[in-house]
Amino acid sequence: MQDISPKQRVLLSLEHQEPDRVPLDLGGINNSSLHVKIEERLKDHLGFSGGVPEIRAVNQQVTVVDERIAEHFQSDTRTIYFEEDRPWQEIDEGLYIDQWGLQYKLNPDGNYYNFCGHPLSSAQTVEDIRAYEFPDPRAEVRVAGLVERAESYGGKYCLILEGMREPVFGTSSWLRGHTQFFLDLVSNKPMVHALLDRMLEFYIELSDFLLKHLGPYLDLVKVGDDLGSQDNLIISPAMYREFIKPRQKVLYDHIKKKRDCKILLHSCGAIRKIIPDLIEIGVDALNPVQTTAKGMAPDELKKEFGREITFWGGGVDTQNILPFGTPEEVRNEVKNNLEIFKPGGGYVFTQIHNIMPEVPVENIMAMYEAFHEHAAF
Repeated sequence: MQDISPKQRVLLSLEHQEPDRVPLDLGGINNSSLHVKIEERLKDHLGFSGGVPEIRAVNQQVTVVDERIAEHFQSDTRTIYFEEDRPWQEIDEGLYIDQWGLQYKLNPDGNYYNFCGHPLSSAQTVEDIRAYEFPDPRAEVRVAGLVERAESYGGKYCLILEGMREPVFGTSSWLRGHTQFFLDLVSNKPMVHALLDRMLEFYIELSDFLLKHLGPYLDLVKVGDDLGSQDNLIISPAMYREFIKPRQKVLYDHIKKKRDCKILLHSCGAIRKIIPDLIEIGVDALNPVQTTAKGMAPDELKKEFGREITFWGGGVDTQNILPFGTPEEVRNEVKNNLEIFKPGGGYVFTQIHNIMPEVPVENIMAMYEAFHEHAAF
């Protein structure tokens, strides 16, 4: 095959065609990125000096990957990561609040932040939900400098809009608090519908603003909504179809009408039961493909859904193999998963989730070496 650009490589795979090799995503989304401590260690290992880490996902402490690292490993993607409408504020010693009013504290290991306050947990009525002040979806700070960043890539890479977080299920459950939100799903449906409707309105307005400024440069819009645990869905398929799926469809359809781009959904865990639903509502690519979760075996996923959706991830287990395995175990898993996922296109390689501080640099190098050794068609 004649030389193709990184952007073309990804787009061909999304159309279930085989390019010259499997595309690689390193940092195109915050779930394929590097914890800031890992980025610093990789820079030292690769001999890159200087440069201040850029962190947009403050809670996860992952970076917009240093361009030298992305280029070194030949990543085909780049992130266009928009800002929150205001930075985190420290409201007490070690206690922070974000644009939504969600509160966070640093985990004891110092590697990421945990939720510790949910601003709608005590809401009693639908009017309380409607009265709560949401962030400004059209704050100009959200897109500051991003047109220039997108143009600097010169059309070479696949550009992905990042920063939507979890527009339907996730943010709603965070604001209400997980326990209360799940109780509402069963016993207080008007509260759930009120919150989900407000969330949908907000994200439609936000997507309109972002696509007005950035749309011409984007190839994918990444959205999240973690719907799975290690062993099952977090809520039943029936509950998902009643509350979440219809609103996801409205949002995804709206984005695609505004911009001819693909939808990349991040949803962790054992979500096989609803993959047909995701295909139905227009999800083009699914991340992280958590192959260690129940029902998420790579060969079964590829056989059942491989012609209808692109699998974006699943390259190597980040719970056990990447942090605690040997370099040889990492190489073997990368090789095996590539052999399963790559035939016929419809696959973008990345590890199952972002790379955390406990991962040895030797294992990271082994992962990318094995990828480049086995990615060609």
